[in-house]
Amino acid sequence: MERKDFIEKVGLSSAAILIFGCMQSCSKEGSTSTEPIPPNTGGGGTTDNKIDFTIDIGVAPYNVLKQEGGFYVYNLSKIIIARTTANEIIAVSSLCTHQGATLEYINSTKSFFCPLHGSNFSQTGSVSNGPATQPLKQYKTSLDGNKLRVYE
Repeated sequence: MERKDFIEKVGLSSAAILIFGCMQSCSKEGSTSTEPIPPNTGGGGTTDNKIDFTIDIGVAPYNVLKQEGGFYVYNLSKIIIARTTANEIIAVSSLCTHQGATLEYINSTKSFFCPLHGSNFSQTGSVSNGPATQPLKQYKTSLDGNKLRVYE
């Protein structure tokens, strides 16, 4: 085999390996996301796009909701869920209505805080102080054992 042929075959083999590796990394299989994809939120095969999902707060990463003051941002549905008291879990949109930054829950003030520009929202999602002017969307919650349902 001549040097030219050898370099050509090595180059083609290397290109094939690189392309295969790139295709594997783009595949959805083996995703490391810990959030389950919410079931069809309309139930029964409808596609009305209403939020309706259940998580198990007995397992990570949702187990932070077992403690008062714990909160979790459910990124797939853009919802922040917070345990405000031993008997109450609330859920609102996780995106600030000012510029869409992800909110945090502050247990000491029982409010949602935007770290980007300082807006604060009450537990019901109403604006406590701006620059945000629009309230957050509020969702219903129900807890049965460790199964937390968040829905509209």
